[in-house]
Amino acid sequence: MRRWNLALGLLLFSLVLQAQEDFASDRPGQTYSAAVLPKWGLQLQQGLEWRDFYDRQAENQIVVNQRIVGSNTALRLGLGNHIEVGLAYQLSGINNPTFDNAYRWEGQDPNLMLRFGLPGNGSSLQWAFIVQSSFSNLDYRLSAALNQGPWSVSGNLGFYHDEFVDYTAQWTVLLAYSKEYYSVFAEVYGLSLNSANSDYLAFDAGFSFKLSPRFQWELFAGNQVGVGPAVGLFSNYFVNTGFSWRIR
Repeated sequence: MRRWNLALGLLLFSLVLQAQEDFASDRPGQTYSAAVLPKWGLQLQQGLEWRDFYDRQAENQIVVNQRIVGSNTALRLGLGNHIEVGLAYQLSGINNPTFDNAYRWEGQDPNLMLRFGLPGNGSSLQWAFIVQSSFSNLDYRLSAALNQGPWSVSGNLGFYHDEFVDYTAQWTVLLAYSKEYYSVFAEVYGLSLNSANSDYLAFDAGFSFKLSPRFQWELFAGNQVGVGPAVGLFSNYFVNTGFSWRIR
């Protein structure tokens, strides 16, 4: 037993020592990465989220109370020449504890993604154009990242529309500090100029930990505060965990 414990300890220690390779993931947080995977690079990103939703139309009066459990899976593939394709799928379970404890499960149409690295990318500055669509919606954004030693600032700016929302501006700003096998971050993001009058401002924070050069675990939490035409003032508290795995 001691030999097995020693072998396991040496394995974990070696993984931590190796975990210094750059890792380009869209997790954790809401900001999509400006880094494009190399040719035939393949990466899996998986997130699991618990979200508590409620809104108030009068002081201390809860009008709607929902709990949402969600799974978001994304697979990314580098094609070379600073081009990347991807496929994402989201599954959500919605529960209204005011009435019952049952969850209603809903799956969204798969999202296709294209990511184009823009001219001038380097180790200090990266930027890319990202387009996503399930043919019933369209999400396009500019992603940029500025890296200076262990510190980095990144963000997204773009627009989104679907069959229910004519247009909405979306933005994110993320500050991160990374050292060897871990990274911590804080982020603000939101929707503005929403055609359905459902703007919100949000923040989250968390960390990622590299278990190997190709695998990292992430954990973050946050809150969204906004207004909607049917629900008035609303708030979302959420916790998200998951992983990113560079398969090759």
